[in-house]
Amino acid sequence: MKIIRPYHFRTWLISLLVVTSLFTFLVVGTIILLVKIPQIRQTHQTAVVQAANEITNRIETVLNFVESDLELVGHALAHMPERDLQSAISHPQKGRFDAFYLIHGNGQLAAAYIRNADPERWQELTGLDLSRNILFQEAIISNRAIWSDRYLSVISGQVTEAVAIRASENGDVIIGELSIRQQINLDNSFASNRSISFSILDSNGEIIADSDPEMMRQTFMPQINQIAQTRNSAGLGHAVINDVAYDIASNYSDILGWYFTARVTTGLHNPEIRSLTEIVVACFGGSLIIGLIMVPFWAHVMVSPLRGIVEHASRTARGETLAPRKSGSVQEFNRLSSDLDRLALAVHIRQQELARLNDSLEQRVCERTAELEHINTELSSTLQALSLTQDELIQSEKMAALGRLVAGIAHELNTPLGNGRMAVTTLADQNTTFAKTLETGLRKSDLTDYIAQVQTLTTMIERNIMRAGDLVSSFKQVAVDRTSSHRRRFSITEVIDEIILTLTPSLKNQPVSIEKHIEADVTLDSFPGEFGQIITNLIDNALVHAFDPDQNGTIAIHVSRDVLRENSVILEVRDNGKGMTSDVLDHIFDPFFTSRMGTGGTGLGLSITSNAVNSLLGGAISATSTPGEGTCFRIICPIIAPENTPAT
Repeated sequence: MKIIRPYHFRTWLISLLVVTSLFTFLVVGTIILLVKIPQIRQTHQTAVVQAANEITNRIETVLNFVESDLELVGHALAHMPERDLQSAISHPQKGRFDAFYLIHGNGQLAAAYIRNADPERWQELTGLDLSRNILFQEAIISNRAIWSDRYLSVISGQVTEAVAIRASENGDVIIGELSIRQQINLDNSFASNRSISFSILDSNGEIIADSDPEMMRQTFMPQINQIAQTRNSAGLGHAVINDVAYDIASNYSDILGWYFTARVTTGLHNPEIRSLTEIVVACFGGSLIIGLIMVPFWAHVMVSPLRGIVEHASRTARGETLAPRKSGSVQEFNRLSSDLDRLALAVHIRQQELARLNDSLEQRVCERTAELEHINTELSSTLQALSLTQDELIQSEKMAALGRLVAGIAHELNTPLGNGRMAVTTLADQNTTFAKTLETGLRKSDLTDYIAQVQTLTTMIERNIMRAGDLVSSFKQVAVDRTSSHRRRFSITEVIDEIILTLTPSLKNQPVSIEKHIEADVTLDSFPGEFGQIITNLIDNALVHAFDPDQNGTIAIHVSRDVLRENSVILEVRDNGKGMTSDVLDHIFDPFFTSRMGTGGTGLGLSITSNAVNSLLGGAISATSTPGEGTCFRIICPIIAPENTPAT
């Protein structure tokens, strides 16, 4: 039994108040977080989608101006004489491009400008074949500006982005190289939410520009690229970059062929969500501190009246006579105090009554003790008489069983002895006839008939005498075993055969057969008389209770080794009769219990069997039965009976 450790009411009340307040705030804080965090995330997702659209529109606008500037330069250069191109392109005004160059329709470089490069380098590039340049090939057949992905320029030797425009009808193309990240101020000014970051990816997924300097150190970001390439209907995705969770919105520019993405941190990485969580946790901690400070005071105020009531009740229980307590401000405490005062008065009255009763208690105890001693004497005498009666009934039952055995054997002996007597009489008649035949003359056929008849009668006499001898021998052994209860070594098969042989006469008038199934012929060092009595009682019990008159049935005796218990044997007596209900099965081994009281049943057969198995053989007996399916008695018996077993 689990013992519950008692607590002071004040401690319990403090714990209850603290737990209640903290649980309430925990529930409220959890509800706030569960409601506000999805709202904040929904707001940020809406903002990030809007920011992706805004950055796309703004950068397309900025790059349209770049295209316009390059287109003006291209038209101007396309109408200049060949000899003036390099001179004109070598003195550009301050512009957006890090480099730009004019390519004739045949792919030959006409003139080039590279910022912060030696003019001699420009001269060296003149005449370079750029016919295989992808931008040149696309621009010469297109009527609009063509933007490149990130690539390594053969002109400037830098990794950059470029725009190409066909400058004239004869196929001249002008290409301008510029750093997008330097041309646009890609920072948080693109969105109202300062926690939004931006990325620009080319068609290959490489980062062209990013508002986060840490991201610019990487040229490829597979998490962002996968979301940008997917372009789902919601325009949103979720990714973890550098152990930080983001909600990412992507927008594709058909004009530039680039992906514009906006991202915002989510979960505890988001400043608003983290701030809200910190506020809730801080409030929870603050309420815990305030509760730990205030709750003891509240508990003291609430417990103080109750403590006075407890002290008053304790003093009353020690026998002190106290005046009624004054009423307080709590009605329940006033009622409790009043009830305790009434209880104290009732206890005082009861104590006086008990004192009066105690005066006469000793005399009543003495009278009751004398009465109990008289009853105990009578019970002892009755018990002894019952014990003697039970022993006499048990011996009577044994002798009755032996008497039935004698009657059966006597009846069975009558048949072989009668047959033998008839054979002897017939043989005497044959001798007389043979003697007369000798006087009148003996023929060979007469001698042959006489010899044949004598042989037949002799065989019949011998067989019946042997049958009678077997019966007498079996009965003698069984009778000796039953009456003496001597311990000896015996074969379990021989005892069972003798029992079946002695019971055969009683089975002649019943359609019940006995079968035996002996898996191992075991030699027991035990009491054969009691062992045979057990089998006889179980068979008799089956004949009396298991079958109706004229009902066909089978009683099977099974013997096998006990595989679970070493040096033990299992004896089972089974029948296929009526079976027993659970109520009857629970009492079958009780003395004087019988289901056929008044019709010849004494209720001692199975009780004697159980006592013999348990006390004399040192074994155990059990029974299983199902109504309509028969009964099985199972006996587990040691091969060697216990030495301290008393003989009966």
